[in-house]
Amino acid sequence: RISIPMCVSASADGSAKIWEITEDMMEISKSHRSLPSDGLDASNAPTTPEMGSNPQNLTNAQSESISAPSSTLLQPKLTLVGHYRGINDVAFSPTAAYLATASDDKTLRLWDVSRGSSGDALVEFRGHSNFVFSCKFNPQSNLLVSGSFDETVKLWDIRCGECVSTLPAHSDPVTGVDFNRDGTCIVSGSQDGLIRVWDTATGECLKTVYAEGNPPVGCVRFSPNGKYVLAGTLDSKLRLWNVAGRYGKTGESTSAFNYLNTRVTPTGGKCSKTYAGHENRRFCAFATFSSVNPLRQYVVSGSEDGKVYLYDLQRRLVKQTLAGHDDAVLAVDAHDSLELIASGGMTKDKTVRFWTTTNIPEDEIVSQVETEK
Repeated sequence: RISIPMCVSASADGSAKIWEITEDMMEISKSHRSLPSDGLDASNAPTTPEMGSNPQNLTNAQSESISAPSSTLLQPKLTLVGHYRGINDVAFSPTAAYLATASDDKTLRLWDVSRGSSGDALVEFRGHSNFVFSCKFNPQSNLLVSGSFDETVKLWDIRCGECVSTLPAHSDPVTGVDFNRDGTCIVSGSQDGLIRVWDTATGECLKTVYAEGNPPVGCVRFSPNGKYVLAGTLDSKLRLWNVAGRYGKTGESTSAFNYLNTRVTPTGGKCSKTYAGHENRRFCAFATFSSVNPLRQYVVSGSEDGKVYLYDLQRRLVKQTLAGHDDAVLAVDAHDSLELIASGGMTKDKTVRFWTTTNIPEDEIVSQVETEK
C-alpha cells in the first residue's frame, strides 16, 4: 500500500485531482483539528446530486462545532482529464494503484495512479445508457461495479473493460453501490427507496430492505465486516441495516457491543441503528465509517448545512460537527488506517478539506438528538 495518504477529488468540469497529505500536514492537522485547502478548483461532490434531476439545526446544538483555521493551499499531485462531462464518483483500488471515475458522459474510466503522470485513461468502460453515478472496486481489484441513472447495476472486468453482468436492479436511478469485504456481495441503493444486496457471482438478489415511507436512497456503504449496510436517505437520516445471513429472520435482536467487528448475530433485514441531526433532503450526500481507532468509532456524514457530522457509532449521538465549508457538503470519506477525514463542498465552496479526529474528546457530545433505535 502506498505510504503517503492520498485523496482524490472530482468535479463538474470533468477532471479529477489527486492530493498527497504529507507528514508535516498531518502534524498541522493534529494541532488544529483540520487541514483545509481553500481555493481548490475541484470537489468530490456529485455533479448530478439533486434527487429527481437529470444532471444537475441540530436540536439543542452547542457552540463547540470545530471550525477550520487559516488555510494552506495544497497543490494537486496529478490532474486527470478525459471525461467530457462532470464526474459523479471516484474510487481507489484497494492497493491505491488504480483509480476509477464515473461520469455524466455515461462512461467509467480506469487510471494508473502508480505511474505518477497525468496520461490517458488505461480503460474506458462503455455500456450505460445514462449518467454513471457511482462505482467501487472489489477487494481483489479485478472487478468494478457501477450504478447508473439508467436504473441498472453493471459489473466490469478491469483487464479488458468488458461488462460481465448487468443487473436490472431498480425502477429509478441507482445512486450508490459497494462491495462487501470479500467481494462476494454487492449492495445497491436507488431513488426508488430500495436497498438491495446481490450475489456477485450469480447476480441473484439476496435481500431487499427499505425504510418506512420509502425515502429515496442517496448512498450505501458496507460496514468493514460486511454484516451491515449504512444507507443515507433523503429524510435527513442514516440507517444501519443488518443484512447478514441469506435466510435470516427479520425483527430478531442483534448484538450491539460492536457493529464493526466480526462477532455479529447472522440475522438480516433489520434496521439496527438510526442517526439523525444532519440535513439531507435534496442531494445525494455521502456517508462512511471511521473505525481506525476502536475508542473512536464514528459514522461520518456530509450535510446540506455545510458541515461534516460525526456520529458516535454505538450511541447514535452527534459527537462533533466540523465547520469550514461555505456550501453543502456532499462528499466525505475516511482513511482506512489513519484518523483522517476528507470532505468536499458544492458549487459555492469548491474546496476539499482534511480533518483529523485525534483531538476529539471521548466524552464530548455536541448534541443529543433523540432518535429511534
